[in-house]
Amino acid sequence: MNANETKTSEPTPEQLLKMLDLQMDAMRSKRSGGNSRAGIRIASIAVVLAVTAGALFFLMMLLDNYRAERPHRLQSSQENAER
Repeated sequence: MNANETKTSEPTPEQLLKMLDLQMDAMRSKRSGGNSRAGIRIASIAVVLAVTAGALFFLMMLLDNYRAERPHRLQSSQENAER
């Protein structure tokens, strides 16, 4: 038998271990990049909450101004109706 006849197309155990190590390193590097994604998610949620709170505050102020002017509008409309 020749040396070429004993070789097969299947990888050796050492080659399999090297490929596994490379895949595990790739997965680790992919996971470490996830920390920045979590920070971006937290920041975007904080921005959405801040905008929502600002919009609610703005609407509350508009409603408060509307309520303050409403009695004056009712009185002026009643006076116009009496004339």
